[in-house]
Amino acid sequence: MRMNRPTRAVTAALASLAATVLLQAMCSVASARPIQVTLRDGGIEPREIDVTQGTTVDIVVRNDGTQIHNFVVPDFYVFTQNLHPGETVRVSFVPDKTGKFRYYSDRDGIPEAGMQGTMKVASQPGTAG
Repeated sequence: MRMNRPTRAVTAALASLAATVLLQAMCSVASARPIQVTLRDGGIEPREIDVTQGTTVDIVVRNDGTQIHNFVVPDFYVFTQNLHPGETVRVSFVPDKTGKFRYYSDRDGIPEAGMQGTMKVASQPGTAG
């Protein structure tokens, strides 16, 4: 079957657009880096994390303290196991609401002194919230 010129032009444009979108998606995935959270006795870094609603949040948590710590984001049901000094864990979740939410290390369900931060979840571009 022979295509006429307008059909070939549209097909070529669509192929070019598809290639561009695929390349952008690959670059986005390749450049997405996990958020590094460090737990120390009496402190947590960073103190503030900015993320976007509906986008996967990937966090690597490392205990650089001398005591056992964990990482909790209760509003998004993130609860790591207790990490011994030097241990690392990776957690991922997708925030389904916007606002400011606490994260912390706890002991017996009570946030440890100085080991708290705030996660700011912004709405996706072009959406209300």
